[in-house]
Amino acid sequence: MEKSIEESARERRNYVEQARAAFGSQAHQPVTEQRQLAGTEEENGSTFGIRCVIAILLFVCFVYCDQEKISFQGIGTAQVLEQMKWDPLPTEKLEEVFADISISSVQDGKQNDKQDDKQSDKQDDKQNNMQ
Repeated sequence: MEKSIEESARERRNYVEQARAAFGSQAHQPVTEQRQLAGTEEENGSTFGIRCVIAILLFVCFVYCDQEKISFQGIGTAQVLEQMKWDPLPTEKLEEVFADISISSVQDGKQNDKQDDKQSDKQDDKQNNMQ
């Protein structure tokens, strides 16, 4: 037998209440109350200021090490700059490779087209001879 709409709604409501009860009393509180209890990022402050201060300190340390010619485990500031300039993905080489692939695929396509044209011409000739 099929359930009526009221029975289905009642079962869904019971299921939702059981799920809320399983997760404790926070499930019954609105989201705004939960944020007030837990504290939000706006109240605690964001991490941008901390990250900015850390970045400035690192830059100052880098400049100091460069001025005083200080190296860390044999790595100087010149090597750090080289690594920052180093391109791990050489786009010029990739462009050349893809250009070669596209040229070869175009040439292959032209060869295939020529072969298809020859085959279709042969078939047309056969049909004309039969008629």
